[in-house]
Amino acid sequence: MPNSKGWHTKQEVLETGLPYHTGQRWTAEPYTFAVLLTKSRCKEFGAPILRNGQEKPAAFRYAASAGTGTGDTAHRYYPLYDRTDVFNAGELDLKKLFKHELMGSSKKEDGLGGRGDATASRDRR
Repeated sequence: MPNSKGWHTKQEVLETGLPYHTGQRWTAEPYTFAVLLTKSRCKEFGAPILRNGQEKPAAFRYAASAGTGTGDTAHRYYPLYDRTDVFNAGELDLKKLFKHELMGSSKKEDGLGGRGDATASRDRR
């Protein structure tokens, strides 16, 4: 169960089957392209997550220093939410994103078009 900040343990993350970013790389890349943002970054870009658990994470990111000084060092994985549609709609500039907020390569950047993002992958499940 997530802690009060909404962060998860490694076991919880593994049970979801979703990919996570280790700080260096993605453990898996099931999405052709995805913009994966934290709750605060979603809000910063004007695309906040749905309240009351209505929106599920698309991935997670490991934070080595999480819980330092609190005694809770088990909950080190924070959820990431898919905002690929916001990028594809032109409302989010790729230049404003950090490398770890991207998975795969943008079809817009490749000139291929189409939808191979995290939402599409989840919709097929």
